Amino acid sequence: MAEKQLQQDFKGVTSRTYADQAKFFLNAFWKELSKEAETVWSLCNKFVDLDFENKKDGNSLDEFNAHRMLESLGETKRVVELRESLREADLNFDKRLALIEYLLFRYKQTIKVLLSRPQGTNEELIKAQQALENVQKEIEKIEKKKNELEKKAEGSGVSANAAKNELSQLLSADQTDLNRALLKAEAAVRKAQKMGGTSAPGTMWWLERDLAEMKKYKPQRAKK
Repeated sequence: MAEKQLQQDFKGVTSRTYADQAKFFLNAFWKELSKEAETVWSLCNKFVDLDFENKKDGNSLDEFNAHRMLESLGETKRVVELRESLREADLNFDKRLALIEYLLFRYKQTIKVLLSRPQGTNEELIKAQQALENVQKEIEKIEKKKNELEKKAEGSGVSANAAKNELSQLLSADQTDLNRALLKAEAAVRKAQKMGGTSAPGTMWWLERDLAEMKKYKPQRAKK
C-alpha cells in the first residue's frame, strides 16, 4: 500500500467514533491482544469522558485533554515519546490525539499492519449493533426525562412537588420499552455469535460488553 494511500485510509479510521476506533483496533489485533480488550474498553471510556464537547460521538482529544488522559494513566513523561511516534508514522501531528493513535503507540503496533488486517462483518453483526443502538436511545430518553424532572423539582410549590412525584415514579417504574429493547438486543447478539461473530472478534466482544453494561442500567437520582 502506497504511503499516501496508507495515510488517507488511516485518516478515515481516525475520523470514526471512539468506540468504532476501538473495535477496528481489536479486530485487527485480536490474536495478539484479545486479553487487553477490557483495558481498551476502559481507555475508550476515558477518552469519551475527557471529550467534553462531543463525548461518545467524538474521535480525538485536543492537546490539553490528551495530556490529562496521559496524566490519569501516570504517563505524562511519555508525551514527547508519543509525539515522536506519530511523526515517525508520517502523520501530521495536529495537536489532537485519536484513540487509535494512542492504542497503536501503547501496544507498539503499526498503521501498516493495522490496515492490512481484515475487518470482517456480517448482516447479523450489523443487526446486533442496531439493536444495541436502540437500547442506548431508550436509556438516553429516560435520562433526558429524569434530568428535566430534576430541574422542575428544584425549589417548592405545586409544580415542583408534582415533578418530585413524577420523578419518584420514573425511578421506581418498570422500564417496559427499555426492557423490550434489551430482550431484542440480547437475542440479536446471540444470533450474531452463532452466525460467525469470529469474523470480527473485536466487534463481537464489544457488543457483548455493551450489552452487559446496558443490562446494569437503572435510572438514579443526580448526586448533590
